[in-house]
Amino acid sequence: MPEAEKRRIAGCAFDLGNTLINDTRLTTESVTDMSRWLFNQSLISSQDDFIKTYMKVNRETDKPFISHTFGEIEFFEKTLQQLSINKVSANEALRIYREILMEKIHPDQNVLETFEFLKQKGIRIALLSNESVLRVEAYLDKTDLRHYFDTIIVSADIGIEKPDLRFFKEALNRLTISSEEMVMFGDNAIADGVCKKLGIFFVLVTGYRNRNWVWEQGESFQPDYVMEKVTRKDMEMFLKLE
Repeated sequence: MPEAEKRRIAGCAFDLGNTLINDTRLTTESVTDMSRWLFNQSLISSQDDFIKTYMKVNRETDKPFISHTFGEIEFFEKTLQQLSINKVSANEALRIYREILMEKIHPDQNVLETFEFLKQKGIRIALLSNESVLRVEAYLDKTDLRHYFDTIIVSADIGIEKPDLRFFKEALNRLTISSEEMVMFGDNAIADGVCKKLGIFFVLVTGYRNRNWVWEQGESFQPDYVMEKVTRKDMEMFLKLE
């Protein structure tokens, strides 16, 4: 990794979904458990129909600043309407779904150890996520990661989504570092990879990557480095630090 070795890395920025946490699996398992709960309550007649319809609605419904993982009221409104389900409200279904999902989120020891390592090295840490504020807040509260971040930038909060370059410029301003001093870790070669246009080093995180779980439009960028997951061992190897 000769290019990274020549750099003074002062800041590491991380995407959230499918980078720090496996959003694809989290969503799939939560929708499955949600269908089981609804079926056991005699609120739906077919678990498979509910799962297939909800996932299709989720995939096809896209607009700025929503959470495909944490769920949105319209996902349930459309799903219940298409299945002619009227024994439960969309609001109640969303509430139960989020309760199920949050029970599945736990602190990731690999991420904790990585962030501890970066802090020990004096490297600033940022969270840069195309997400709803509610989802990010819930994740940070449940994992107790908030105090590790020097800045947290959420698309729904600032009204800009990656791959808009202003997203990354905001991070650089908040961290008070140059683009050459920052590394972006993410699973999305479009939304995260565009940082390369500013001279930011792009690390593609592949362990949870799902090419079907991408809504952003634009150019796909080749990573400067590839990492399977965010672990201390992999970070040490990347930074060449002992």
